Amino acid sequence: MPQDELLVHEQDSIMTVTLNRPDALNALTIGMIDTFSTALDQALKNDVRVVVIAAAGRAFCAGMDVSGFGKEPGDSLPALAHLQDFLVRLAEFPKPVIAQVNGTAMGGGTELILAADFAIAAETARVGDGHTNIGVIPGGGGATLLARRVPVSIAKYVVFTGIRLTASEWQRYGLFAEVVPLDGLASRVAELATSIADKSPLGLSTIKSLMLESAADTDPATSLARELEANRTYSTSYDMSEGLQAFANNRKPKFLGR
Repeated sequence: MPQDELLVHEQDSIMTVTLNRPDALNALTIGMIDTFSTALDQALKNDVRVVVIAAAGRAFCAGMDVSGFGKEPGDSLPALAHLQDFLVRLAEFPKPVIAQVNGTAMGGGTELILAADFAIAAETARVGDGHTNIGVIPGGGGATLLARRVPVSIAKYVVFTGIRLTASEWQRYGLFAEVVPLDGLASRVAELATSIADKSPLGLSTIKSLMLESAADTDPATSLARELEANRTYSTSYDMSEGLQAFANNRKPKFLGR
């Protein structure tokens, strides 16, 4: 993979990973996925507190680059399994992940958005799932995870028809947290990332884990019991003590993530 197809930049505890294949609408290759995974390893070692997924050019991500797949049925399965492993890792990553959606996202690009904790989109963004347009089915969550984020009927509508919806439509259905003008997208995401980076890393990691684990709970009591246990553990941390002391003394806390 050419080194510049995925750009990784760290500044002020924020890691920005930029998909940089604008001529190919930032379609993902196995090399890009592996480099992204290596960047996540780096984020765990360094003082990275937030990961931002951005993209160069007019598109966010057109999905997986199928040019490297074979021509026989089943040739794509190893690549799909690789993509799934990465998306699961990204979804479960113990640091907040924000998708900065500047333009078109289809298929694996939409699934990449689903793996982020939340997404901020430009008004120009158009997002959908085109698998049915070429006689294939989703492999990274379009047929399973999309309906957990948006109403089931909307997920079916988009996947069955292969169409794209506007950013404002997706915001209405819950896929996007905010929709902003394109020229203000990067600054708004930077503002949010900076705000989150100031929070307790340990607290955010604990909260994210609770949210992921509780998604499968069938009753509130189980979720609340898990939350109480997390509070019991977190109450002994430096970050909780620092937060309470800073609040009592009317100063900004200095969290260390422990």
